[in-house]
Amino acid sequence: MVVGTISLTSQLLWAKDKLGPDEARALVKRGEMLSLDELLEQHSKRLAGHLLDVDLEREHGRLIYEIEVLGEDGHVREFEIDARSGQLLKQELED
Repeated sequence: MVVGTISLTSQLLWAKDKLGPDEARALVKRGEMLSLDELLEQHSKRLAGHLLDVDLEREHGRLIYEIEVLGEDGHVREFEIDARSGQLLKQELED
């Protein structure tokens, strides 16, 4: 079970544009991206542990979930997942 808080704040950061919860809901409703619940279910084994942070960003026109998880092994990992397809784009072990 993944537990934690979700921070979907609206803010421009370099080439990244963070989306707010209202915009995220509208994109899910229009079928333009997967909901966070769908994504967490699709990647349940990979994202097992304690959910630390979630951001939804638009990077160069692509919607990306950035998810930080404290894994069951005690390591913090950050995942970048395409919000439209659910494809894992990047996985990093945090220091």
